Amino acid sequence: MFNLKFLKLFLPFFLLFSCTSPGIDTNPSSRSLSKKNLSEYSIEDVHLKVIKINNLNLSQIEYYNTRQVNNLDFSVNKFPEIYDYKYEYALGPSDVITIDLTDTDELDNDYTIGPNGNIELPFVDKVNLGNQSLNQAKIKLLNHLNNFYKNPELQIEIKEYNSSKIYVLGSVKNQLAINLNQKPIRLIDAAIQAEYTPNSRTKKNGSTGVLRRENKVYKINFNNVIKSEDAKENFFLKKNDVLFIDNNSESLHIFGEVSKPGIYFPNDDYSITELISESGINKLTANAKKVYIIRESFTEFLKINIFQLDINNPVNLIVGKKFLLKPKDIIFIPPAPIVKWNRTISLLIPQTDLFNSYNPIIQNGVKFSTTSNTTD
Repeated sequence: MFNLKFLKLFLPFFLLFSCTSPGIDTNPSSRSLSKKNLSEYSIEDVHLKVIKINNLNLSQIEYYNTRQVNNLDFSVNKFPEIYDYKYEYALGPSDVITIDLTDTDELDNDYTIGPNGNIELPFVDKVNLGNQSLNQAKIKLLNHLNNFYKNPELQIEIKEYNSSKIYVLGSVKNQLAINLNQKPIRLIDAAIQAEYTPNSRTKKNGSTGVLRRENKVYKINFNNVIKSEDAKENFFLKKNDVLFIDNNSESLHIFGEVSKPGIYFPNDDYSITELISESGINKLTANAKKVYIIRESFTEFLKINIFQLDINNPVNLIVGKKFLLKPKDIIFIPPAPIVKWNRTISLLIPQTDLFNSYNPIIQNGVKFSTTSNTTD
């Protein structure tokens, strides 16, 4: 049975990643939550399930390959207010517009929209054009001018675009504010301008992020944007949108009897066999019968699945090649029993005087006196 003491080190890690997910979570009921507060849970509450990969058939392996967090949390298909949006530039403070009134030049001029969204027309007074599209602004001006001119006709155009911006922040090479104009910009275009490179050598850039729009926050998965055939995923951005791209927190961790322990990334589509090969298992010290993949279950609260693969038989590496790793998996390759003993002894001897009192005997052997004490 897997050592429960080992998991005491990792329980906070699992709880951290399972309980700090940004964005709107519309279906958090997939877990069976109890009435305890999070601080009241202990290692005794964790349910462990050991699954031997060698005993799984292909359909069962496929089940574990596809079973994961509900990806709909990262899909915009259930948020029509995001994708069902027709882009139009919205006028705002510091924008400069040009007005040309037919049959008179009294109002023909450039006007800068003020902090409150107003422009001030000669002889006409103030008109508020804040958050108006160009067509809406034209209709509003005409309705206002009808009080002063008979059948007015005018042309209006935007001379300077200064008020509408979107912001791209987080794990990108170039965090920036992008000025909007009459031409719409889609999500992936903004990411490219910020030099977002999810497949960079360093792998620091993640594939997930959040969009803040009008005091609401939505989860975004850039893999959906890039790979999906649904154009809705690559939606138009809107004035004052803030796009934050997370660091790559979906890493794999491997440690134990390997030559290259550390962090690897699941977007390289690692199988357990490929990761073992990449990290370099130590054939002399590793317990090849017990390769562990530790994975939190997202269907039950505080449940951890521990997958075990026996690669002592090289044939089982074929099975391991079919078993794909998931974000946040922890792979542990323990030492063989004899290695544990040798390491314990090597740590024990320098710290004790266990053999000091016997050292003369060990060095010189047992000596007996050859003189006899006799009395005359």
